Amino acid sequence: GGGGKMSFTYLFYQHIMFRPSCGKCHYANTKRPSDITIADFWGWEKTDPNINADNKGVSLVLVNTEKGRELFEAVKDQMTVIPAKLEDCLQPNLCRPSLESHLRCKFEKDYRKYGFKYVYYRYGNIGPIWRLRQIKAFFKKNLRLR
Repeated sequence: GGGGKMSFTYLFYQHIMFRPSCGKCHYANTKRPSDITIADFWGWEKTDPNINADNKGVSLVLVNTEKGRELFEAVKDQMTVIPAKLEDCLQPNLCRPSLESHLRCKFEKDYRKYGFKYVYYRYGNIGPIWRLRQIKAFFKKNLRLR
């Protein structure tokens, strides 16, 4: 059962396999040295609830410098552009560095020692260990021990 993409996505969103630098990123804010920042636009609904009608996602473009503005102006006619307020675009990594999972170091050590297949089943959303975690979480959520 399971699949590589789903387990990778699970590990990514659990912050288990982030690099240590992700938790100390100096660029997790809107004061960026790049001319342009391109990202997934999380929270696009605040700007216009209809812009993602095809459900293919929406990109966020932040123009950070005058050179970036010139570049954006040169290509914006080839895109559908909807201006947005900065406060409506502030997803987590534009406010602060990523939080590291308490399992990140153990994951890295286990990967080095045992390899990909081991960590895939040990930390991913497949296999017996993941099923046990799900059962434990279910009981913790639904039972109150007295």
